[in-house]
Amino acid sequence: MKILIVDYKIPMECEKALCKEGFSLIKLPADPSLNEAVASHPDTVLFYSDGEIITTADYCDAAAYVFSDIRELRPEVKISFTADARGDIYPRDCIMNALIIGDRIFCKTDTVSDAIKDFATRRGYRLIHTNQGYPACSVLTFGESAITADRGLAEVMMQNGVRVTLIGAGSISLPPYEYGFIGGASGVINNKVYFFGDITSHPDSEKICQAIRSEGYIPCSLSSGELRDVGGFIAL
Repeated sequence: MKILIVDYKIPMECEKALCKEGFSLIKLPADPSLNEAVASHPDTVLFYSDGEIITTADYCDAAAYVFSDIRELRPEVKISFTADARGDIYPRDCIMNALIIGDRIFCKTDTVSDAIKDFATRRGYRLIHTNQGYPACSVLTFGESAITADRGLAEVMMQNGVRVTLIGAGSISLPPYEYGFIGGASGVINNKVYFFGDITSHPDSEKICQAIRSEGYIPCSLSSGELRDVGGFIAL
């Protein structure tokens, strides 16, 4: 069984499309300590890599049934909880927000959870500092390539060997904010890049799809209409 962890507010059309692709969905409830707009975004409430999930102990209480389901369906997945206090004001809202590309973890190292730093040490990852506190939201990554609208992140990634396609900001929905981000509007499994919405609705869709196809990946739109930032998904 292929399992995806998603925001409980995932659009119904996207949910149905993922189910048709053969995925079973686990929906994350909101973390009451976070702003409602992102409180159930996978890339904000959880860190996941190498078969290990890290989140806060407070969120464990708020989403106890979710972690029970994960343990039942994926007993091999390690789940770690930290005493970190998450909050709805930056940078306390992004302590779990980190982006893995190859053997590097891009994150705001002065605010990211110590549990992620410990994970990096244990697993042999290099921590790369970014001024951007939301790298996982801001970047779509596939293999050693990335797509982002954040110029600062783009520069740091390129300095560390990542092939970057820079796009314009906006054209991604995340109410009540002005716009959302490409990382939160997408997810990658095997050789497919899934988009929450219709990728052709984005002004830079041709550039995005060309970058994806050039690396041997296939862009897949999960619904009609504008792209929507739902915090991406986590594939178990």
